[in-house]
Amino acid sequence: MGLPPGERVYAIGDIHGCLDQLAALHATIRADLLACPIARPLLIHLGDYIDRGPDSAGVVRHLMRYRGLPTINLMGNHEHTALAALAGEGAACADWLAYGGDAALRSWGLDPVGSRADWHLPGAEHAWLQALRPHHVAGGYIFVHAGLRPGVPLAVQSLEDRLRIRRPFLDSNADFGAIVVHGHTPTRGREPERHANRVNLDTGAVYGGPLTCGVFEGDRLYFLAAP
Repeated sequence: MGLPPGERVYAIGDIHGCLDQLAALHATIRADLLACPIARPLLIHLGDYIDRGPDSAGVVRHLMRYRGLPTINLMGNHEHTALAALAGEGAACADWLAYGGDAALRSWGLDPVGSRADWHLPGAEHAWLQALRPHHVAGGYIFVHAGLRPGVPLAVQSLEDRLRIRRPFLDSNADFGAIVVHGHTPTRGREPERHANRVNLDTGAVYGGPLTCGVFEGDRLYFLAAP
């Protein structure tokens, strides 16, 4: 378990349009890496970049131009719903608006109560959302937005579960073959949660909590945060 020597992963939980906290946390990560360099650092964002918060468009643009260290960006359920809505799926449009998509649309200068035919993101930003990955495996860790279904091999986990599952994942003591690092469900105490089989990094930034980064190196785990 853990990561091979020379590797370190920085993993950031749900952002939801909180651009200022994201920029501050990236600066904290940069300082951490300068203070303790390592051969192969990797930054993973666990999804849910958009909706609810003040600047979804700004978050996407910031991530698109970020060059601080090698980066993998994962798909969250909010990006998945937004893409379906932008493709014209009626049910997805309603869901997107119900769960904070109105704030995202406004951040792109679009009218959430206007014609849905006018909902278009800039091409490069739309393509960036489409290219988000469903999960990433590094050493003894599986990084995924929401979690995994117990008893199902990773190779056949549904996208729906990887993006949206809560229970039975959150209640499970199952061995997933690796420690699952996820977000999606805000922690109750606005602190990251460590369990034997999973780590939850969604500390509710958009609800007034910090934006949290888990730092994984070997078998060691510590946390950085932007209040």
